[in-house]
Amino acid sequence: MIPRALDVVLAHDYLNQRGGAERVVVELMDAFPSAPLYTSMFRAKSTWPQFRGRDIRTSPLQRLPVDACFRALFPLFPLAFRALGELDGDVVISSSSGWAHGVRTSPRALHLVYCYTPARWLYGEDYLARPLVRRVLAPALAAARRWDQRAARRADGYIAISAFVADRIRHVYGIGAPVVYPPVEVGRFRPTPRGDRVLVVARLLRYKRVDVIVDAARAAGFGLDVVGTGPALARLREIAGPATTFHGALDDASVAELMQGCRALCIPGIEDFGITAVEAQAAGKPVVAFGAGGALETVQEGVSGTFFHTQDTASVRAALDACDAIQSSPQSIADRAQRFAPERFRSDLRAAIARFQDAWPATNRGRG
Repeated sequence: MIPRALDVVLAHDYLNQRGGAERVVVELMDAFPSAPLYTSMFRAKSTWPQFRGRDIRTSPLQRLPVDACFRALFPLFPLAFRALGELDGDVVISSSSGWAHGVRTSPRALHLVYCYTPARWLYGEDYLARPLVRRVLAPALAAARRWDQRAARRADGYIAISAFVADRIRHVYGIGAPVVYPPVEVGRFRPTPRGDRVLVVARLLRYKRVDVIVDAARAAGFGLDVVGTGPALARLREIAGPATTFHGALDDASVAELMQGCRALCIPGIEDFGITAVEAQAAGKPVVAFGAGGALETVQEGVSGTFFHTQDTASVRAALDACDAIQSSPQSIADRAQRFAPERFRSDLRAAIARFQDAWPATNRGRG
């Protein structure tokens, strides 16, 4: 068991979004209340309100008047994390999918990376999928990949948010990583009977493939609620049918209300873990998901959801029909979500840290 007086320091890529990674950081700060959090930039109005009043320390990027277009600053992030100096503690935990794993640490610090995924846009996926953009940025991307690989080798250990991500870490970095599933606030939800409308809760980015469920809703005429914002919103509005409602960004209470009243939650893209899938189950609702990624670890087919294996209208409609036939009660579905409760996360994370401490002698630490 880890001593209560363990000196922990936290780092995170950036705090200017309301996503699953940022929810994990909230839980990390609750789990280690005396730990400062180092990050590149903090925009209080753009992220979860739970960060206000916390000990958050930012890089020089904080002074730039940039928020929504922050990804365009990617050549500056390595310098930003270097400018944070040498982080000192018994354990430094970097919460990262791109940059925070590159922090420098003191010789005594055990540096562990809680990894959401190796940076997708650096390894031929997602954000920079347009060929022309990738050609123009090729030299900068090559330099960023070299920095990323060096940063990964300096860390003392990786912890993955799912087995799916552990496989990517092994493929990209050649590093084995134990799995500690992220915390989900399952207590915010109560299991209720199924409603009539399908729900999507996601950042509206192209790789999330929300267009698949929007197309299916238009073709089949079923009601669809879409919660989230992002650059794909305008295109989704163009292809949506009259039974689809776009809610934009909503507070937690409003999202919980939609989940408790929905027919099913749909996850049309590949999620590294998929916190919303667990939240929906906590509300007693089945999940209709593309059969890949973290959904395969959180949803049991025929019990708490169904999968489709082709991202097209016919496959989604067939999966929805199969989902409607599931006989599981709301309470039995909700019971399955309890294994992802925050208490389980804290226990598993502390156990993983203890194992790394036992395996990594002090002389091998702090290679930042």
